[in-house]
Order: sequence, then structure tokens, then C-alpha cells
Amino acid sequence: MRRQCLILTLSSLGLGLGACGSLDNEPFRAGTVRGRLTEFDPAVALVTVLGAPGVRSGVDVQGRFTLEDVPAGPAELFVLATSDKAARVPLTVQGGQSVDVADVSPRAGGTFFVKLHARGNRRVAEATVTVEGTPIEASGLDDNAPRHVGPLPTGCYGLSFSARGFISTSVQDCVDAGKQTVLNVELVPDGSSAEERCALTGCGGDGRSAMEGRGVKSPEDSH
Repeated sequence: MRRQCLILTLSSLGLGLGACGSLDNEPFRAGTVRGRLTEFDPAVALVTVLGAPGVRSGVDVQGRFTLEDVPAGPAELFVLATSDKAARVPLTVQGGQSVDVADVSPRAGGTFFVKLHARGNRRVAEATVTVEGTPIEASGLDDNAPRHVGPLPTGCYGLSFSARGFISTSVQDCVDAGKQTVLNVELVPDGSSAEERCALTGCGGDGRSAMEGRGVKSPEDSH
């Protein structure tokens, strides 16, 4: 009888552990982040997660924001406060919990001054640039009118360029607070062979186009 009771107890324990293993852990994979901007323009202000721009929030009349479904773990807030001020805020998000960050005081942002061109007689029109991992993008770029892209908090970013008739290009560079970084970006026509791409942009020792993965910074970077 005693042995039978022991077997029943162990069986019940096994069922209990099995039930725990089947619990839905989804709520613990994300958390909520709350905070407040000390300076903002309601028409511009936007708070997102760097690398996950789809997770976003505006601000209320007091500058408060709430971000929901932020992936648990190390993260960094990307903050657009006004037309010329921004911020990045590192934090750690606990799954299933709410995190209150200290008041965010935006600083003067930097910008990329983008100049597009293509060799030969090819014209660049209606190009689009996206700052990867952020909500910042611009369309309608051409080779006649350089464009400021920003504001961006101090840091390094990847930028993706696309235009009809040209191969999509990605470059990387950095910006500093209150300064602009000039990017001369040369787009390569669609249908170009590897040799033609090298002739247009130069190639590294591995035969890859020199434009792959980096930007071309002009020496006349202005401040």
C-alpha cells in the first residue's frame, strides 16, 4: 500500500512538472519601457528601439512615452525630439516587467549630407535612403540636389540606398553632435558585371566593390 502511494505521488509530480513546461512564456519575452522627454516638438517627437523601429511611441503633452512589446534583454532607445535634437539611451529590458528610464534630455543631433552620383551619362533620380535600424528615411533624392538626413544622435550607422536602374548600395559612417558628415555615394547601374563595378568604384583585394559596406567621406566635412 505504501509503495502504491509513493508511485501515485511521483506520477502526480511528473504531471505537475509537465504542466509547468507547457506554460506560455510569451509574456516574458518582452517588457514595457516608460519615460519622459525634457524637450520635444509634438509634431516630430518619436521614440523607437534601435534595430527594431517598428516598436515605437509618440509623446503626450508632458513629453511622456510608453513603449510596449520591447524585446527582453539589452536594448537602446532611439529618440527623435525636435527637428534638430535627438538621443540614444541604453537600457536592459526585463521580460514581463516595466522599466522606467530617467528623464531624457535630447542633444543637438548630427546629420549626413548625402551627395549621389553615377559615372558616365547616367542620371540618378527618385532615389531612397534609409538609416538602418531607425525610422529615418528620405525619398526623392537625385544627383542635382544634395540632401541632409537626420537628426541623428552621436554614433555610427548603416545607410541603404536604392534607385530605379541602379544596384542597391549600403554604406556605413558616423555622425557627431551638431555636425554633419558628407557622404559622396556613387551608385552602380543595374546589369553591371563584377569587372564593370570594379571599374566604377574600385575593388579591394578580395575582388569586392569598394562601395560594399562603407561610405566615402568627403574631406570638406563641415560643422
